Amino acid sequence: MKQTEAQWQSTLRFAVGVTAAFVLCEFLKWLPSFLAAALVAALLGNLPIRPPAKVAIGLLVTISVSALGAFLLSVWFRGMPFVMFGLLAVWMLLAFHKMLGGGSPLPPLLMLICLATIPVITLTAPAYADVLPIALVRGMVVALAIIYLVWLPWPAVQPPKPKPLPPPRETSTLRLALLATAVILPLMLVFLLFGLADVLPVMIASLMIVANFDPRAGGRQALALIVANFGGGMCGMLLYIALSTTPSLWFLAGLLFFATLAFGARISAGGPTAPVYVIACNAMLIIFGSSLGDSAGSFSLWVTRVFQFTVAGTFAVGMMELAWHPPVRLLPLRAGRSSGSSPGKT
Repeated sequence: MKQTEAQWQSTLRFAVGVTAAFVLCEFLKWLPSFLAAALVAALLGNLPIRPPAKVAIGLLVTISVSALGAFLLSVWFRGMPFVMFGLLAVWMLLAFHKMLGGGSPLPPLLMLICLATIPVITLTAPAYADVLPIALVRGMVVALAIIYLVWLPWPAVQPPKPKPLPPPRETSTLRLALLATAVILPLMLVFLLFGLADVLPVMIASLMIVANFDPRAGGRQALALIVANFGGGMCGMLLYIALSTTPSLWFLAGLLFFATLAFGARISAGGPTAPVYVIACNAMLIIFGSSLGDSAGSFSLWVTRVFQFTVAGTFAVGMMELAWHPPVRLLPLRAGRSSGSSPGKT
């Protein structure tokens, strides 16, 4: 399929922006290095135009307030976990309801990322409690700056795409928000109970999957989300293996540019598969960046990380799909009708 000029410029914005954010954070040793790149991918994948100053300031304020609020909530109620998780559940429910109720999904998504990751890090690794909030705000500043820069050489805007069909009447935003909250909270509890500090990659991937779940799409979309999550993670592993042959910043930039160029072409084309490719690209960035940030990057560690990634994503999709589309229970036939005839008939 031949790309238009606007689609090609959108693809270049995506590839150059994501690569620049990743390489910059890796060069400056800002961990996690994938965070700013993942934010660039999410913003460029959801904003059809260059974000106005009002939108940029709103996103920066949202992530700053959410990061500070999640941090304070974790510190103040560390000794009262039931109260803390109760407040987190209410906050998450409101954020999911806002996201699913229409409007831009980016501010609620940023809020959810803070709520789902900062409390677990604060409780499992108190010495690094202030590191993640700072990294999230810094990543947003870097992402917004790079997005404004990539719009300068490639300013073409794609024509507006047709709006999706409105949800059917039986689709309840509150029900879907309750379900999404009930999926994310158990994942947080698992990380907390087992003392797993690498919550950020898995929770971001799970949140992206839950946020893009469409109850009208059925099992095909659910399977596509799982495959995209796993396939993106495998692409991240392959990039890390390729980089190990020539460990240099320029080679890293080249690998990442061509990989994101392929994803950007699919995302800029739009359509129902665009969110799936955004999830796959984020999975690639998360696995690749977390592998680079771990000095003990053995093959078993990569497999473990991708396994956690895939299990969490499968759990999120499976729970959403089963709760929204429960299997039909077949009722047993009556004894008088099981033989195919009725009394009094020949």
